[in-house]
Amino acid sequence: MSNLLARYPAYLQRGAEFADIQQALETEVLALRQARDETMEQLNVDTATWSLKYWEQALGIPVEISKDIDLRRSRVKSKLRGAGVTTGDMIQNVAESFSNGAVEVTELSEQYRVAIKFVGNIGTPPNMDDLTAALREIMPAHLGWDYVIIYKTWDGVKKNAWNELSAYTWQQVKESDLNG
Repeated sequence: MSNLLARYPAYLQRGAEFADIQQALETEVLALRQARDETMEQLNVDTATWSLKYWEQALGIPVEISKDIDLRRSRVKSKLRGAGVTTGDMIQNVAESFSNGAVEVTELSEQYRVAIKFVGNIGTPPNMDDLTAALREIMPAHLGWDYVIIYKTWDGVKKNAWNELSAYTWQQVKESDLNG
């Protein structure tokens, strides 16, 4: 028995013609529900796929379909978070949307600068060019910023035996989460 037919009283369910009609409608109802669910996904940046271009157009972001979908979502989220007066929290939200990790923002008012420290990851976060572009859009023109990127230093890895690290480049060692 179909789900649609089960919604009706038993005396209607027993009718062969009524059951046939409901079974034929079941396929259409399921297709409509699926279309509704897929459309609803497009209204959320985190689940949007084909509608990302509309989000980007509405926010004045260049539509670059060839770019990774997660990067495009980050740009849209950053633009949405960047609306309004620029605050330390806003800068933090924008930076976190690009770095995929925790960020600390220190306002250096007397220097007209902001320090953006990436504390959630070791090494250079991905999408730094796009982060810089997003910050240029939300930061007042008189404020500058510095990125503070955490790397492992020799002191952080000297507990490892040399042969443990010899399989890695120095770039991999200083940006990795190797025990040390």
